[in-house]
Amino acid sequence: MKRWLPLAVAVSLSAEPIHWRGDYDGALQEARTQGRALVVLLVRRHCLSCGKVAMRLGRDAALVRLLNEKSVPVIVTKENEDYPVEMLYTDTYPTLFLLTPSETFLTEPMRGEVNASLLRVRLEKEAFDE
Repeated sequence: MKRWLPLAVAVSLSAEPIHWRGDYDGALQEARTQGRALVVLLVRRHCLSCGKVAMRLGRDAALVRLLNEKSVPVIVTKENEDYPVEMLYTDTYPTLFLLTPSETFLTEPMRGEVNASLLRVRLEKEAFDE
């Protein structure tokens, strides 16, 4: 349980937390139903930098609002393989993927340290430019 402490801290730092889903298939269905982008954060168990990324993303109030209102954010764990491994392949953790509801890549994956400001810009430009 201690290995996810940074993730729990990330949730408590923002006025409103990111509403991460924990089930890829459920999140995908929600994205399709609502016509929203799917934001997939792929992590590994016992990965300190994975928890740190989630914590940093949760500190950016504008990003949190954007993620919650305009996308379906989901955290998936490599070891669970409850996601399309062949499509979302990486050997760098964490990696963040931005997908359309039909599972088309909106941008190149963001591997390793995910910059919250850059993610916000990419989301505004790619995912929500209507």
